[in-house]
Amino acid sequence: MKLYGSLTSPYVRRLRIWLEHTDYEFVALDIFSPEGRKTLEAVSPARKIPLLKLGKDTVYDSRMIFNYLNRKLQRETLDLDDENALTLIDEANQAFVHLFLLSKSGIDVQQDALYFNLQRERISNLMLHLEGMVAAGHFKQWNYPAICLYCLLDWVDFRELDQLDSTPALKDFRDHHLSHEYVKKTDPRLNT
Repeated sequence: MKLYGSLTSPYVRRLRIWLEHTDYEFVALDIFSPEGRKTLEAVSPARKIPLLKLGKDTVYDSRMIFNYLNRKLQRETLDLDDENALTLIDEANQAFVHLFLLSKSGIDVQQDALYFNLQRERISNLMLHLEGMVAAGHFKQWNYPAICLYCLLDWVDFRELDQLDSTPALKDFRDHHLSHEYVKKTDPRLNT
């Protein structure tokens, strides 16, 4: 079993943390380098990470990889609230990633334009909603949804997209989990 991904991706990191006690090979790619792009092209028609290779079979997308492996390993039972929380986390993550990549491409994402305004609005609403969920105790168990939330929060801090000052429960949640062994081992700051 091979997991392909970058050392900085929050989508990859969530799987690496969740797979902490599982035997697998991690193939680290620099997806912005020519070599990394070539490898990615060879394994993924979507040219997207993460992806999981199991012999001849390939599983694309972090949510699909988790669902597949969770069924196979019989680790967690997620209810509707957990699945909805994952959707909200993924939506926030996606909006942050889009703005990050556009900014990295030299585009002013702070401009007053419909797309950027919608992304900033989506992020603001989602972060406030996740703040309320954490404050209400939704992510008390260190399971896949909590790991995904942690990876989102740490990634936006790492990329300096949000310092979490306006969401103290989210900041406390992130800070509380900094000491987990595999959280430390997968810290993107160690790999850049």
